Amino acid sequence: MKLKGRRVVVFCEGKFGPTSSKVATSYLRYCSDDCIAVIDSTQAGSDVHEILGYGAGIPIVASLDEARQYRPEVFMVGVGLFNNALPAQWRATIKQALELGMDIVAGLHFRLSHDPEFAQLAERHGCQIWDTKEPPTDLRTSHNRVLAQPNFIIHTVGSDCRVGKKTTSIEVVAECERRGQSATMAATGQSGIYISGQGIAVDAVPADFIAGAAEQLVLEACEVAPWVVVEGQGAISHPAYSGVTLGLLHGAMPEALILCHQAQLEHHKDWADNQVRSLKELITIYEQLASYLRKATVVAISVNCDGMSESDAAHYLAHIEQATGLPTTDVILFGAGKLVDALEQHQQAATCSAVA
Repeated sequence: MKLKGRRVVVFCEGKFGPTSSKVATSYLRYCSDDCIAVIDSTQAGSDVHEILGYGAGIPIVASLDEARQYRPEVFMVGVGLFNNALPAQWRATIKQALELGMDIVAGLHFRLSHDPEFAQLAERHGCQIWDTKEPPTDLRTSHNRVLAQPNFIIHTVGSDCRVGKKTTSIEVVAECERRGQSATMAATGQSGIYISGQGIAVDAVPADFIAGAAEQLVLEACEVAPWVVVEGQGAISHPAYSGVTLGLLHGAMPEALILCHQAQLEHHKDWADNQVRSLKELITIYEQLASYLRKATVVAISVNCDGMSESDAAHYLAHIEQATGLPTTDVILFGAGKLVDALEQHQQAATCSAVA
């Protein structure tokens, strides 16, 4: 479904915020020109900028009825769920959107298009339902095909979920474009798909096929640009999401890794008793696991310093650089220049080594 250039209303009822509505916040950071309103009755009357620090001029409204004045064309579910059930209170609003002739886009494990009531309404009113977690029909296992590609494969990995892997991937590609280096992102999650226009939500792919889906994404991206940045998911040490992380790592077969972290994070999100491993330990783990298939190196660290002043963030980043010996930045506060510098140096060193 085409989203660019359309009038999108984002539904975040009761959950709109920097960490509670990850899909919405990512989409609004990069596609704010297409968003005409956010629905969250608990914060109605506010402006998106007041909540996120960006998206000025986008109103937060109490209901879809209130959003109708902005003539929405697309209804986007801007929050994720940790199960495959549709909240009962959402059904009426989704039905209303379909009755108004709006297309629906959602990245839920509950497939809206499979729901008989929603499917009938969509057909009756000429609407399209795009379930972005619906996996491709031609899934297969990985077959080691990435190694034959001459492209430079980069992968963002994390110390936890929701620490900035997607944002880092997007900003690295943007910095490459500023330098005249052709690069593309292989999106692996729903918000990355909304922003880039393509990809596979790998967390909805059956476990046996995650690596194969990652391989497929990389091969398709290799036809677009010489540098491929694979968006990471989860964390190798996270009790709930490590399976997706490992499948991506082995399917993408990266040569360079960027470790993403959230400043002052001590425990995995939603797992208060599970401590985040040290960055040095994570570097060792990721490199070892990736290198079963192809030597991979963590070349830099991207830290999400949200909520910190620039001076405090700079001090924190300098401390990590000293502790790890790796170039470190916050891509939102200070740009992705250090990361791309490190990637260029790594690629040049690898090329020289291969020639020698």
